[in-house]
Amino acid sequence: MVNRARGFLQTRFMSVKPGAIKLGSATLLAFFCLVTRNAAEISPVPEKVPPVIADRQDFQVPDRVHLTGWVGQRIQVNEANRLVKMDAERLLEGYRKRPGRQSWDGEHVGKWLHAATLAWLNTGDPALREKLDYIAAELVKCQMADGYLGTYVEQKRWRSWDVWAHKYNLIGLLTYVRYTGNMEALDCCRRMADLVCNTLGEEPGKIDIIKSGPIVGMAPTSVLEPMMWLYRLTAEPRYLDFCKYILRAWEQPNGPKIISTLLTSKRVHEVGDGKAYEMLSCLNGALEFYRTTGERQLLQAGLNAWQDIMEHRLYLTGASSYWEHFHGDYDLPNNNNVGETCVTVTWLEFNAQLLRLTGEARFANQLEHVVLNQLLGAQQCDGAAWGYYVQMEGRKPYTSTLDGQCCLSSGPRGIALIPTFAVTTDADGVVVNLYDAGTALLRLHDQTSVRLTTETQYPGNEQIHITVEPSKSKAFAVKLRIPPWCPRATVLVNGRKVPTTVGTDGYTAVRRAWKRGDQISLRLKLEPRLVVGDHMNQGKAAIMYGPLALAADEALLGKASRDSSKSTRLPASSPRPSPPLEEREAAARRWSLNGIAVAAPKLSELEFTPEPAPEGFKTWPGAQVFRVRGVTRKPIAGVKLGTPVPIGLVPFADAGGTGTRYKVWLPLPLELYRGNLLLDARESRSREGNLSGSITDEDFETAVTTFDGKPAEEDWFAAELDQPAMVKRVLFAHGKTFPDGGWFDATVGKPRIQMKQAKDGPWETVAEIAEYPPTTSKDSAEMDGGESVICTLPAPVKA
Repeated sequence: MVNRARGFLQTRFMSVKPGAIKLGSATLLAFFCLVTRNAAEISPVPEKVPPVIADRQDFQVPDRVHLTGWVGQRIQVNEANRLVKMDAERLLEGYRKRPGRQSWDGEHVGKWLHAATLAWLNTGDPALREKLDYIAAELVKCQMADGYLGTYVEQKRWRSWDVWAHKYNLIGLLTYVRYTGNMEALDCCRRMADLVCNTLGEEPGKIDIIKSGPIVGMAPTSVLEPMMWLYRLTAEPRYLDFCKYILRAWEQPNGPKIISTLLTSKRVHEVGDGKAYEMLSCLNGALEFYRTTGERQLLQAGLNAWQDIMEHRLYLTGASSYWEHFHGDYDLPNNNNVGETCVTVTWLEFNAQLLRLTGEARFANQLEHVVLNQLLGAQQCDGAAWGYYVQMEGRKPYTSTLDGQCCLSSGPRGIALIPTFAVTTDADGVVVNLYDAGTALLRLHDQTSVRLTTETQYPGNEQIHITVEPSKSKAFAVKLRIPPWCPRATVLVNGRKVPTTVGTDGYTAVRRAWKRGDQISLRLKLEPRLVVGDHMNQGKAAIMYGPLALAADEALLGKASRDSSKSTRLPASSPRPSPPLEEREAAARRWSLNGIAVAAPKLSELEFTPEPAPEGFKTWPGAQVFRVRGVTRKPIAGVKLGTPVPIGLVPFADAGGTGTRYKVWLPLPLELYRGNLLLDARESRSREGNLSGSITDEDFETAVTTFDGKPAEEDWFAAELDQPAMVKRVLFAHGKTFPDGGWFDATVGKPRIQMKQAKDGPWETVAEIAEYPPTTSKDSAEMDGGESVICTLPAPVKA
């Protein structure tokens, strides 16, 4: 339908595909247990092989920690509206009638068992327990005589995602065994593991595990994690031997070189093919191997990976990767299939593992960051649906159907894991990692019981009150995490100020002889911070508020506070008076986020104002929205360029919750903008087409086409500026793939980039998009929509 194109700079005619996600492996299990469920707690029984490396922070059984604030509410709806209501027959369908609907269909039931077991422990819901027992029993019935428990027909076993599904069945069933004591399910796990050990390996007649699944073998080898759990539970040497084989397989010629790469280059995008979900899943397994054996280099590899992601590959919301892969340093586009929820959950698990192993607050800081922003942002506020790619702008792609999905089963696992690390214990006493209202019933290492009751509306309020109630007067530490964004924290104990000195582990430890009723009052000063963009967000700005990343939401655009003393009033020094409030609101309603900029590059000039959330955004009692000054970037009907427009911001977790579009990074005013040179360019194309969007507005949903039902030798898209600009690189983003076209035919040459070097001069070819896929007139080369290529010119061109 379309052929070579010319004259597009920063062209984007892309639509975001709603869909699925892939999620990570589990970070639990320091102890397996049989259940003695009573009014007190579930008691773990010792593993047959105790870990060589003792955890610095304890993994809390979820029945010990009950959160009731914002996070607690999300935990409750995760259980009530997702896990309890899950269709059991759909989960089991691919096992009862092989093959499954999709190649990874088998992963869903194991993920559900893992999340549902943790959620049942937390709530004690008898309906969920009944469903747990039914699904576990029915899954066990589906096991073949040789131990096989996948969704593939016999002649297609041990390829694609088959080992991967066995991994999740082990994770789910072992978690169920651990907390219910159902030993029939344990026998099922052993038979599964024995078959894997007998089928995959280095010996003659066995299948190379690297060749048994995708992602340079990282998908199948991520079975390392539950195989280590099973070894510690059973003390069967063959399971440990198999895990050692996996570590060797990683380094064989066709392997992903996970450990060696992370110990040398220390860069995650150079590991295997850079696929984030599977790589982090493997690293979680490597950390379990370290916990069990003490092999130090595995921990160091994990720490190197964490540092690289933190410094080069992490989004403002705690997401990482786009198109499910890690890319080069600071290669973080705002919307190019960004923020796969499976990656988000596996990143959460990775940080939880490192927190347990090291006891260092830096990992808890990241847990707060990812939980309060990207994880809750991927969960629909009522818990019934999840998003696959949850990007920095666009619409939230919530869905509740499993077909084509993987993230829909991963997200609930991330939520269910929160009570395991939110409030916990270590050798010194109690550790508070997340601040949310609720109660924790803990046991110190000497078995002294301590009850902590937290009252707060954090992060909607900066005051946090904790009541400490030990069973007897006892000297121990209560460790408080002071987030790095809070330079001004205060701590009072029974009304008296105490030092907030941070220890080597990153916590402020309050050490004293505690008695029943002692009160801790913690104030974490909540203040806005303006983050000026760099790299791919040059010329833009974002706003943080305490731990929260904020996003502009079109549902609030122009809806200003009626208090004229608040954020909509321009400073007295402004050379242009503010139009009437009604005029500004009307202007915003006629516009979208693509036509709005923040009014200034300084926070002090934006008149940042928090206020209670209106209907539609009041998702919990402490919910807030925020107002800042904005301006129009383009003239619109009756409103001049630069007209003040109030912008409404909401936490990323709630952004887009009403179905509207949102945006984290907002451009600076036109005179200060140094990002996309074509953001305000005039556009044209060879044929008008049947979609009237934009190719330069950085909104991948507003696709354009040249389709008019007729063939053409050549099509082009163009953007022109009033003033010349120096162009260094061009980002081309493929838009939407339709059944009958939507891509360039590359058989006669790759798409070309042309520029005018004089206003009325000719279009001259300066480069071609060499990395454009090998498409034909009838074959899109598997481009689904959203793929992007950056073309760096040999030298800057004045265009």
